Amino acid sequence: MFIVKKLSKNGVWNAISLIDQNGSFRGEAKFDSKKEALDYLLEYKRRMKRQQQDLEVFSEPSK
Repeated sequence: MFIVKKLSKNGVWNAISLIDQNGSFRGEAKFDSKKEALDYLLEYKRRMKRQQQDLEVFSEPSK
């Protein structure tokens, strides 16, 4: 499981929201492969009006 996270102002990494093609929020940005997570990270950066610098993909154990 791979999760796209951003660094908050207080120094904690939090998962970003998964936004679908319609602009609706679909929970956390979790993916089965690192490639999917990286692709979404690039799309997320492209769509956001204010550029996010502190974004990364983290690997987390599946539950």
